[in-house]
Amino acid sequence: MPKIKKNNSYQMLVSPEEEKIFRWVESDECLGSKALDKDATVLEKIKYELCQSIVRYKRKEELDLKKISRMLKLDELTANKLLHYHIENFALDSLISYVEKLNIPCQVKIIPEESYILPRKSNGRSRKHD
Repeated sequence: MPKIKKNNSYQMLVSPEEEKIFRWVESDECLGSKALDKDATVLEKIKYELCQSIVRYKRKEELDLKKISRMLKLDELTANKLLHYHIENFALDSLISYVEKLNIPCQVKIIPEESYILPRKSNGRSRKHD
């Protein structure tokens, strides 16, 4: 018999199979890739780019999750989070070490935003800061 799945704003009838699917989607086993927020910090952008380099390497080398997990000495759940851009789970130095373990040539550039305002000049020269 279907049971009622409660949510804050509504209720719906779900079958046992649907309930199983809901539980799986809400679990750590079902990871979707995260996009970078438009207001991301410089740190988040760098971490995202490092993850992107690892994902590209995995695709280029045609590695499966088990293989890349072994290469990085990570459990499969952690490797899966890495491959789906869950950057909040990783420190910058950890991501750098993973890139190094895989010998991925990588260069990170920090480019100031267009809204950056240059210091005012007087008489054509930059002001000296005391």
